[in-house]
Amino acid sequence: MKKLILLLLIIISAAAFAEEISSEQALTKEEAIKLLSATDFMKNKIGQLLSWTIGYDISKVNKVKLTPTINYIKALPRKAPPDGRTVVDIVASVEDPGGLGNISGVRADLSSIGRLANVVLVDNGLFGDEKAGDGIYTLQTSVPSRIEKGSKEIPVAVANKKGWLAIGKTNLDVAKNPVIIEAKFYPDEAVANGQNIVTLIAIVSNPGRLEDLELVTADLSKMGINDPVILNDLGIDGDSRAGDGVFSAQFVVPGFVAAGEYPIIIMAANISSGRAQYQTSLRVYR
Repeated sequence: MKKLILLLLIIISAAAFAEEISSEQALTKEEAIKLLSATDFMKNKIGQLLSWTIGYDISKVNKVKLTPTINYIKALPRKAPPDGRTVVDIVASVEDPGGLGNISGVRADLSSIGRLANVVLVDNGLFGDEKAGDGIYTLQTSVPSRIEKGSKEIPVAVANKKGWLAIGKTNLDVAKNPVIIEAKFYPDEAVANGQNIVTLIAIVSNPGRLEDLELVTADLSKMGINDPVILNDLGIDGDSRAGDGVFSAQFVVPGFVAAGEYPIIIMAANISSGRAQYQTSLRVYR
């Protein structure tokens, strides 16, 4: 009889705990541990009295909204040079079951890029943050010149006032040199008459800001054009759109150039002393 009464009490208590755990309220770590410990105790007691399990599903605790959520973490730009001056934004979008007011802090570990291991991101509309109170936290940093090139992992942690923590990460590529992705001529064959205009375009990317590219040039000396041809991304002189990373220049092939295939070297340089080179060719006919 005593065992039966004890069993009923245990089942009633376990049901109460299950109901409390499965509610939508936010619990502290301490509260959750107490509830889980008590529930495990009840299940163990039932197992001692009877040789079967009642099938209580401890996974119900997953229904409780406890931890913050990290929607995304970004490094902007994704590639940055180790020059100590190019600004890199670390941006994290976060949420919390208790509302944004329940977020106690968002921090990033920047030790992989030679900065502090515990740096605060803000959501106050200042220091690179675009809008206050929108759940998008931001910090601004740069990569010192002593940092070696390569992919660097940047962990980000979000804590709420209940003591729960969410952890995520992003990657920042440290690179010095620009990259000439592609180069084309329009038309793809040129007439050597000193009149027909040829447009050269080159798609160029740069670690950091595109405006930190100092110069993009083409060497047409094999065709008798001795001065380097400067390509621009200003929306002029054959460039269709400013600031899109597509650099353009226009030229004519002198009438004295013989028919044939001519090698063209395109070069790009940035303010971090990074260099890139790309070789293509232009077919000339008469």
